[in-house]
Amino acid sequence: MESISMELELNEIVPKVDEFAIETIHLSKIFGKENQIHAVDNLNLQVRKGEVFGFVGPNGAGKTTTMKMLIGLLEPSEGSGKVAGFDIVREVINIRETTGVLPEPAGFYDNLTARQNLRFYAKLYDIESEVREKRIVNLLETVGLTRAIDQKTGGFSTGMRKRFGLAQALINEPSVLFLDEPTSGIDPLGAQMMRDLIKDLNRSKGVTVFLSSHSMEEVEEICDRIAIIARGKLLAVGSVEDLRDIIRAKEGLHYLLEVQDIPLSEAAEAVKNVEGVTDFEIQDETLQVHAETKLRTEIAKAVRKAGGTVSMFEEEEMNLQKLFLKIIEGA
Repeated sequence: MESISMELELNEIVPKVDEFAIETIHLSKIFGKENQIHAVDNLNLQVRKGEVFGFVGPNGAGKTTTMKMLIGLLEPSEGSGKVAGFDIVREVINIRETTGVLPEPAGFYDNLTARQNLRFYAKLYDIESEVREKRIVNLLETVGLTRAIDQKTGGFSTGMRKRFGLAQALINEPSVLFLDEPTSGIDPLGAQMMRDLIKDLNRSKGVTVFLSSHSMEEVEEICDRIAIIARGKLLAVGSVEDLRDIIRAKEGLHYLLEVQDIPLSEAAEAVKNVEGVTDFEIQDETLQVHAETKLRTEIAKAVRKAGGTVSMFEEEEMNLQKLFLKIIEGA
């Protein structure tokens, strides 16, 4: 992580009162003069205070460029943004004081111990020695590295380095935490431990988390809302259920039914006459129904009217991975 020269005392930095932890308005970053590349194109985002916000997209979508602008490492070409109430161009020092960052890859001084590394970063924030030493011990305990407190970070495994990077990002007790691929390269057990740490941090401390990840399973598990970006443009934003609604509006819904008392062929004949049902298929012991909109009640009534009993009625729900692919393909 880049060393930061502090121009203001930590106790002078007070996050401004604002509705959102992160907000961008027409934020853009253009590289090149003749052959211009719009890495981020007219991005409008609003991240609520205290939420875990996922930021996903394919390689080259503009995720890292966006994050660099938000933490003051890149200046926007157009538009504006605020983090913790501070302007991302005019108040960069304030943003660095009130945020924590776990980049990919994270960088430490490998010839120093975990304690020495955290002590160095704590001094950058002018944290008093007594507070600093207690916080170092507490943070390393939080991320499960108590036994490695006096071990040089050069000998850390990938999973240990990720967890130590989280401790480093938390040394200044930030109100907003930026995480770039926090579980990449580590085993499933270590990845789950990191996810649990992030969720607990959000719940217990109320820290706003801005998370960029290629793991859709991870994002679906821990994020309250998700933004999908491709070629610098925002394609969709919302909860997983909100994203499902977007696809439902475009493609309709798929229902799976199991029926008793009458043959599936008779149930299918009854269902196909329901207005809004566009297709159906009998597969094994299941009736698969495609509808333009939500027709659960209407379909169940049609089966009952035909003399059947619906023993199982489910909507075939897409996980975030499928939703992501469909939204990207649609764009």
